[in-house]
Amino acid sequence: MGRHGGGSRSGGSSRSGGSHSSGGSRSGGSVKTSSKPFAGCYNRSYYDRSGRLHTCYTSNADFGRKSAWNFGIIFTLIFITCHMLIMLVAFGSTMFDFGRKVSGDPDRIFINDGANVLTDDEEKEVLQLLKKVYAKSGMPVTVYTDDFSWKNYYSNLEVYSEELYYKIGFDEDAMIILFTADNSKGFFDWEYDMYCGDDTIKCLSDATFDKLLGNFQKGMANENLAQALDYSWNSVMDDLAKTRINWAGIPMLLFLVVFYGVFYVAILAGTKKQNDAYRYFKKNPDELSNEPMTMYSECPNCGAPNTMQNEVCPYCDSLLKISDANVRFVKTKM
Repeated sequence: MGRHGGGSRSGGSSRSGGSHSSGGSRSGGSVKTSSKPFAGCYNRSYYDRSGRLHTCYTSNADFGRKSAWNFGIIFTLIFITCHMLIMLVAFGSTMFDFGRKVSGDPDRIFINDGANVLTDDEEKEVLQLLKKVYAKSGMPVTVYTDDFSWKNYYSNLEVYSEELYYKIGFDEDAMIILFTADNSKGFFDWEYDMYCGDDTIKCLSDATFDKLLGNFQKGMANENLAQALDYSWNSVMDDLAKTRINWAGIPMLLFLVVFYGVFYVAILAGTKKQNDAYRYFKKNPDELSNEPMTMYSECPNCGAPNTMQNEVCPYCDSLLKISDANVRFVKTKM
């Protein structure tokens, strides 16, 4: 299905239209990690290669015991990378209108002025213009003019122009401009449709096609077909068969980069922490706690946990009562 675009003027007033189709805590599942101890946690605090202490309490008993590089992590990174590349290539290709010439038959460049709206000199000028269009794009353009008798047989001009296009035997690399006119009521009514085959998208982008339609409508303000054709085609001549960049797509492209970057940062940051802990405990196996920590009480003043069965909070000197449960404040030390 090719592209249509057209407009009209009726009853002495003008109207136009055109269209075409085309530090705190975090949890993940049942695993909890925090910078403070909690009931049933493992102390996996470690020093990284720079000598910085990373306080880490986690419900994951394997944290620090194994390297983070496993099949699941590697598969996830490969999957995200492949998905990202597919999306970037697919979206990136839409940012370009890859223009190139087509190879239409030059014998299809002609004018059939059935409505007699062009003078002999104007026909010669329009033919020269169409040959110039062909040299730039490789797309042959035929101009047909007719009266309004088509309305007796067709529901709209688009149906008529498309049928005429294929009846002539055009391939998908040509265009027909069907212009119909009627001045029997004392004023000049006209309606037109430009129909082009699917392959013309290579040399005539959607944006250029829209520009052509809009400028043709403007050019018809003088009610002269030759002038309208000259004005509209010359306005898009430099855009024919030209590769163009859709700069409006740059923000979306940047969004995709940031979107996938979040996944990389989340996965690689967690992987680095676990690998740093693994290297540390491999060198210091005696510091690897094998049993989960027991919480005896929690200070009501500062919220610090009591994991060493202390009677006094080491942070604020509040008295604590040793218990297997979170027994609250007894009294403030005098």
